[in-house]
Amino acid sequence: MSPSRNLLRSAVLAAIATVLTACAGVGAPKQDDSPQATTQANAEDPARYRARIHTELGANYFQRQQYPVALEELREAIRVDPKYGLAYSVLGMVHADLGETGKADSAFQQAISVAPAEGDIRNNYGSYLCRQNRPKEGLEQFDVALRLPLYQTPHLAMENAGFCALASGQLKAAEGYFARLTQFAPMSSRGYQGLAAIAMKTSRFDEVRKQVRMAMSTQPITPDLLYFGVCAERQLGDRVAEDNYLQLLKSRFGDSPFAARVQKGVCE
Repeated sequence: MSPSRNLLRSAVLAAIATVLTACAGVGAPKQDDSPQATTQANAEDPARYRARIHTELGANYFQRQQYPVALEELREAIRVDPKYGLAYSVLGMVHADLGETGKADSAFQQAISVAPAEGDIRNNYGSYLCRQNRPKEGLEQFDVALRLPLYQTPHLAMENAGFCALASGQLKAAEGYFARLTQFAPMSSRGYQGLAAIAMKTSRFDEVRKQVRMAMSTQPITPDLLYFGVCAERQLGDRVAEDNYLQLLKSRFGDSPFAARVQKGVCE
């Protein structure tokens, strides 16, 4: 898998995390008759509360790849509250993973129809479209999300948009999203990682070095970053720095494809 494709996969996983963040409580499923559940139920519309709980369960089962149970939970969420857009959004993700693109498209479109101003839904739909090799449409969805004043996690849309543009070869657009991300979330490594990936593609190894060094003081540290570090220092002739990145890559991510690539001398 190429670096840009691996980054896009990371972006897709981030979209799933958005769903779980939007749902209340991402840990163990809560029973509806618990004291906390009763308090929550009194604080919001009962149908919306039940739909939210079923959506949370569906999202958790989806992450575990327990698709039949996820579908059951999400369909129940929609039955209880047909206007709960997030349930349709997660349903679209499940159908996408199952290769049912027609059903996925329909679910996402329904999600936007009932909740057009929900940034998480736009972000998830954009990620899906990028996975379907429809980057133009995907970037449009991310841009809509970023224009929504009440969207609480715009850094995820910036990240996903950047990786989508990068994977489709739109380097200028990708650079814009990643630069914006480094300003909005300077302690996240994702923006620097994206900028390093762009610099790798254009053989600007001084810039790769700069972005990797910026990222190394943030989180998360990923195999992609260490791979970029190895390759940049190899090209720039700093064998000590190259070996430092290589040892980190082997010790932390020895089973990753990036470790295998640098061992074979592949940097691209």
